[in-house]
Parts: sequence; C-alpha cells; structure tokens
Amino acid sequence: MGKVSVIATLTVKDGKADEFPAAFEEFFRHVETEDGTEEYVLHRSTTNPNVFYMTELYADQSAFDAHAGSDAFAKLGASLGDYIEGFDLQLAEPLKAKGADR
Repeated sequence: MGKVSVIATLTVKDGKADEFPAAFEEFFRHVETEDGTEEYVLHRSTTNPNVFYMTELYADQSAFDAHAGSDAFAKLGASLGDYIEGFDLQLAEPLKAKGADR
C-alpha cells in the first residue's frame, strides 16, 4: 500500500480569513502526535486572501483513516462552520516528490 496525499481547497467567508489559521492551532498540536502523518501544511493563496490550501501526506491508507476518524478531526470540523464558505477535497497518490520518500 502506497502513501496517500490530500489536497484541500478551503474558501473562507469574507471577513474571516485573517482569523482562520488560528482555528487550527490546537489541531496542529494533535497532528504532531499522529503516527503516519508525514506532512500537514496550511497555505494561503497569494492571489485571493480568502482561499487556503491544505496539503497532507500520510504513510499509507490506514494512517489517513486514523487521522480522518480521530476525535480531534471531528472537533476541528465542527469548529470550522463559521469560517468555511466552500471546499474541495482531493485524495491522491503521490508519484514524485523532492524531500519525501515515496
């Protein structure tokens, strides 16, 4: 079983973008302790300040499943309702990467 990557596009409601990253503070502390979570990065668009991207890399499908099924993930999801206007989630298989063993 290969690695699993996630690319999420999160569009934040007007007036919420500057405070949006702080909503992840507690969750990032949790992610640091997850076995199999290799990368978890929040990015902000340089062309649209209301658009954020989350890139994630997991050792395998079971690591992703454990992450997505965690109580911490459920708590984060419930807390983001006031921020999110729309989102797109893509699951992928990484093929080539600099700095990350495939």
